[in-house]
Amino acid sequence: MTETTQATLCYCGCRTTIGYGRTFAAGHDKIAEAAYMAVHHNGSVAELLISQGYGPDNPVTDAAVATGKWKKCEHCDYKGAPESIRNHMAKVQKAETNQRESLEKSLRALGGTWDPSRGMQTLRDAGYHPSEKYIREVYRRLADEGLLEKIDEHRAIYFVTEQ
Repeated sequence: MTETTQATLCYCGCRTTIGYGRTFAAGHDKIAEAAYMAVHHNGSVAELLISQGYGPDNPVTDAAVATGKWKKCEHCDYKGAPESIRNHMAKVQKAETNQRESLEKSLRALGGTWDPSRGMQTLRDAGYHPSEKYIREVYRRLADEGLLEKIDEHRAIYFVTEQ
């Protein structure tokens, strides 16, 4: 990035005087970006990416991760700047906590025998989209905590021990 050592004019060309260490007046970086895209790529981000060799078979997001400037989520295919990953993970963790609490509440209320398909259907009915792997993981945790007892050694079938 260009560093300035004294007050100068905004780089977008608006002639606004800006302070030390800045190159644009507030929001004018986006104006300059839009103008550049209009002049050099017909206003199309797709044309810009293609001109640099990126596209569906060579995603720019993969290149950003490869440079270390972006990160990939450990749990899914989401890619973004480090702050975006932190925000994404906070949402994922909140959703997982809500799902687990919803499933645990249903287990306690309904009791009985639970297999992965019953847990998945219960969470789908509550508006979630769990995987069978996730349900099995939650069952194992709840068994470790004493709420469930595994009743089939070879299959993920559990019985609610406390309500």
